[in-house]
Amino acid sequence: MKTLQKVTPLLMMMLILSPALMRAQDKKMGVADDAMIVKKMEGLEEYSSTLDLNDDRKQLLMAGQNYQTNYGIYASIAIGESSLGRNYKTLKNVDFEIVNYKPTYFIGIDSVVVATSRMKNGLTFKIYTRAQSDVSTYTLNEAALKNIHFEQGSYLHSERYLNPMFPKKDASGQVLFDSDGRVSCAPDNGKAFDFEFFYKDGRHVVRKEDYDTENENPQTYMNEVALQLPGKRCKQSFNKVMF
Repeated sequence: MKTLQKVTPLLMMMLILSPALMRAQDKKMGVADDAMIVKKMEGLEEYSSTLDLNDDRKQLLMAGQNYQTNYGIYASIAIGESSLGRNYKTLKNVDFEIVNYKPTYFIGIDSVVVATSRMKNGLTFKIYTRAQSDVSTYTLNEAALKNIHFEQGSYLHSERYLNPMFPKKDASGQVLFDSDGRVSCAPDNGKAFDFEFFYKDGRHVVRKEDYDTENENPQTYMNEVALQLPGKRCKQSFNKVMF
């Protein structure tokens, strides 16, 4: 018991000092305070793919299906040497491209956002897509990828978000939002109908509910609830990074 009483405070002190020691070590290795280091993690081996960062060809990040259209999202990734050493690489440039297979509506890329985890040990590419878009490519340059370091064997996380086909915009071209936080949008443009976000039966048009958010009072039209939901599930992928 006396031994345990001596060891426990020491362990507690080590746990308290560990983050500080890690930050000091990073600074010693020349890593900036705002650097994001994607660490190797366990438990993501199942249902994941692999990205070879030594290869500059377009590699599949993820696949999706919306509007009865199957498509794949690819990325060509350029890397550079990292100040952390040989077991790390830093991102320089990423070129995204979406390829539509047997489409009803062609789906394009609106934007790609780089998001980090709260602990800054994981990275997510948030890929925003939209039907009837004529933009099939998107590029993140070195400025957008500043100070991102990948450890050998870490995972790149990607998430796909579907934007409405016909978003409403103000006079300056900014997208408008409804009171519930969703993008304000029209069901059609007179030529195509956005059936991922709206339900239509004759002249009855109802916006479908977003099942990623809780809503105790679903939208109705003449006491009719739209039961079909937008196809936004199966929206993420994990790719193991190799170089």
